[in-house]
Amino acid sequence: MTVDIRLQVMTVITARTVSVTIVRSVRHIVRYATLLCVWDVVLNVLIAENLFAGIVLQFVKNVTRHFVQIVSMKKDYAKVVKIKERIKIMKSRRKNQQNQRPMLRFSPTAWAKLLFMRDVTDNEVGGFGVTDADDLLFVTDFVLVKQKVTPVSVSFDDEAVADYFEDQVEISRQPEQFARIWLHSHPGDSPEPSYTDEQTFARVFGSCDWAIMFIVAQDGKTFARLRFNAGPGGDVKIPVCVDYSYEFNAADFEVWQQQYLANVVEETVFSLNGKTKKSLNTQLEEAEVFGSTGFDSLAVSSSEDMIEELELMHPSERQAFMDELAVRSDFWDEYESEV
Repeated sequence: MTVDIRLQVMTVITARTVSVTIVRSVRHIVRYATLLCVWDVVLNVLIAENLFAGIVLQFVKNVTRHFVQIVSMKKDYAKVVKIKERIKIMKSRRKNQQNQRPMLRFSPTAWAKLLFMRDVTDNEVGGFGVTDADDLLFVTDFVLVKQKVTPVSVSFDDEAVADYFEDQVEISRQPEQFARIWLHSHPGDSPEPSYTDEQTFARVFGSCDWAIMFIVAQDGKTFARLRFNAGPGGDVKIPVCVDYSYEFNAADFEVWQQQYLANVVEETVFSLNGKTKKSLNTQLEEAEVFGSTGFDSLAVSSSEDMIEELELMHPSERQAFMDELAVRSDFWDEYESEV
């Protein structure tokens, strides 16, 4: 074999070897590159999925939070609209009331409390009506102060009245809210003021710019007079009603009983209608019997009993009692029926 042939053979062998080597190397490179690319794609997909899931979750949270805020804002708006509408109605009502004749109005709770105090005794019971600053003729509470009571009179303790005024001022109430409406009861069926009532009203409330004397009788009849000192001054009878158009609290007989016992001293059990109710202390002692009302009718007082009672009275109290009898038609009607 010649040299040329050998060179040609070696060249061919070398070329084939190089080709095979390159092909194998390229194959490994392609396989490795493909594997890397696949892993990159998989990783990118996983990363994209996680990012998307996080974004979606955050989006859902934001949407939920905004939805809750929208619902809450809607509810708040509805409340505001309702409150504004209520205020508008109340202003309209008060405007109409101002344009009408003055009327003394009671909340159902204040009225129930007043009747409760009236019905626990055959004596008179008195106190002050408390009102709101923007509606001075709407009584929201009936407040007792320490007092001595008889069938014909109510005598407030001066120190207790001063303490009551101080307490009211401390809670930022003005005098016209707590010291202008005098409320008291009559044990008979006549709500007309007695001579003593007129004297008390003139002496205690005569210097006020305005004041009201209110009386409720045993049968539910009422009397209300508005006295004012503006201009030439004067007084006028005004109607009375229980206003159910406002929200009101439930009755609390236990608290009212405690208030009565703490403030009212009954000086006598003598009754203008010839009968008497047991005092609240006696009622509470006998309340163990289920269904007991604590009120029992006693024997009719004889004329001798009445005379004895009158003799024991102070002259001023005796005069007040006689003045009261003069205007109490219920007493005379019952006396004539017995005769």
